[in-house]
Amino acid sequence: MNPLSLLFKKQYVVEEKVQSLLRFLEDMAHLYQAAYRAYLEDSTEEFLQRNQELREIEKKMDNLGHQIQMTLLHESLMPNSRDDLLWFLTKLDKVPSSFKHSLGDIILEKPEIPEGLHSPIKNMLTHTHLAVKALAHATDSLFSDLRSVRQHVEEVSRQESEVDRIEQKLLEIVFENKKYDLAIQYQLKGILKQIGRVTNLAEDVADAVLILATKHST
Repeated sequence: MNPLSLLFKKQYVVEEKVQSLLRFLEDMAHLYQAAYRAYLEDSTEEFLQRNQELREIEKKMDNLGHQIQMTLLHESLMPNSRDDLLWFLTKLDKVPSSFKHSLGDIILEKPEIPEGLHSPIKNMLTHTHLAVKALAHATDSLFSDLRSVRQHVEEVSRQESEVDRIEQKLLEIVFENKKYDLAIQYQLKGILKQIGRVTNLAEDVADAVLILATKHST
């Protein structure tokens, strides 16, 4: 099977930029997990530092994504291939945005997260990180080995399912606990949904990767 990079005359220019984009994405996943853990452990200074680092990387990703889009528009690509990749980049951009918005809500609301939820939330964050890493590997495989794309996409799905399972269990705990008033319950629901949204988006992007791999392996 020919890797997707063979569609490009200047394939290495595009491939190197996409590789950098994926490394930034993995860095953001790491910082997101570290920032959230710091918040749960009342390490406010570390939380704010990690959040700032994440936002700086997100800006770099925006700039790099724009560069890739401009390169694609000036490459000698078949229109369908170019449009496929631009469509994919638009989907991918939603993942770093979800990291930023999730932490932004924490900064704005400053929720008091019950200690009993800390451990399962940290578990959710671990699976979120693994899902994004698998997504990066799947995307990287578009340019190297299309045959391995599916296994990485399936790994994203497995991690998303685990996050979804933990999220549902925590929501049941929150709404069954009569000690929490309705405002607290819905605030906690929003927090959990935001974490879950990251892996939902990662799975959506992974599905797009699989579509591209299937389309360009024939």
